[in-house]
Amino acid sequence: MKNILLVAAENSAETYAVQVLKEFQARGERFHFWGIGGDRLAASGFENLVHNRSLSMVGIVEVAAHLLRIRRVLNLVLRQARERKADAALLIDYPDFNLRLARRLRRAGIPVYYYISPTVWAWRYSRVEQIRRWVSRLFIIFPFEVPIYEKEKVTFTYTGHPLLAEVRVSEARDEFRRRHGVAAGDILLALLPGSREAEVRLLLAEMMGAVRLLRREFPLKVFLQKAQNIHHEQLTAVDPDIRVLDQEQGFDLLNAADAVITTCGTSNLEAALLGVPFVAVYRVNRLTYLLGRRFVKIGLYSIVNILAGRQVAAELIQKECRAERIYEEIKKILDEPRLREEMRGEFLRIKTSLQQEEKPAAIICRQIAADLAG
Repeated sequence: MKNILLVAAENSAETYAVQVLKEFQARGERFHFWGIGGDRLAASGFENLVHNRSLSMVGIVEVAAHLLRIRRVLNLVLRQARERKADAALLIDYPDFNLRLARRLRRAGIPVYYYISPTVWAWRYSRVEQIRRWVSRLFIIFPFEVPIYEKEKVTFTYTGHPLLAEVRVSEARDEFRRRHGVAAGDILLALLPGSREAEVRLLLAEMMGAVRLLRREFPLKVFLQKAQNIHHEQLTAVDPDIRVLDQEQGFDLLNAADAVITTCGTSNLEAALLGVPFVAVYRVNRLTYLLGRRFVKIGLYSIVNILAGRQVAAELIQKECRAERIYEEIKKILDEPRLREEMRGEFLRIKTSLQQEEKPAAIICRQIAADLAG
């Protein structure tokens, strides 16, 4: 049996890791996966050496404050990889940690597969050289990444985006609204404040302020999606009449929503794939923002806007991420049918551009199994 180190240190990475594990299991491949993950991976037969909750942080300053813990985890994982004689490693996203780990793994003679490219097209292009040196094969998910890695002569496979296989609705829009007491004339507003504690802490109060302003003009029913690694005690700022739903109901909630306020990230693409107009918001520690802004090469933050090549959904970043501005942008969506239709049309085009005949997890499974068969 082959033994594979897998690192899925974030909520979205764990989603994609579960897809890969299930694909290996469906094919009857004899592989044992262990490493850094969460509860969903553990439920899929993964050996959880370190829970990913301990690495859930965002921003340069926030990461710096936890460097000792991060170093301890990295050293533990590397030591285990050597002791277990890992046949390979599959590292998903999380480049500040995973590229350091990749370097040490390759020096130990362990092949490294890297899934979800660092955003070299947005900032820190120098990471391409690290990828070329330390990654055996890179699995990329966006079509615009292909020419970058062709030019840089990096070994890669384009898989398409794994969210297309993940986004599935289990309950019809009308049924969801009826079951949750949303009347025909009500507007369902969904809030997605993020999967990291820092995101929730920095964004939730502004979201609540926007909701209070919107209530003065619209018959709102408001629902908040709680990410799996966020605890209820971290949501004390949520108004008591707002329904909090677990992540498992997230796609049904988005599908039933009239508009969404969401942190920048994977949730933007989830909303777009389901055709739901949204406003993207983001705020980090001020020093983190000032340090990072110097290196950012593009003027767009939401991956949906980046894929569109222009601003389709409003982005409210840092100082713009205020209750009043969120209110204004959501009000535009609710008041202007033409704007909603334009957004949905662009979302459909993006969805079509990301489609592949084969699921990303199947492509990854086949590649790794073939490489390690010898």
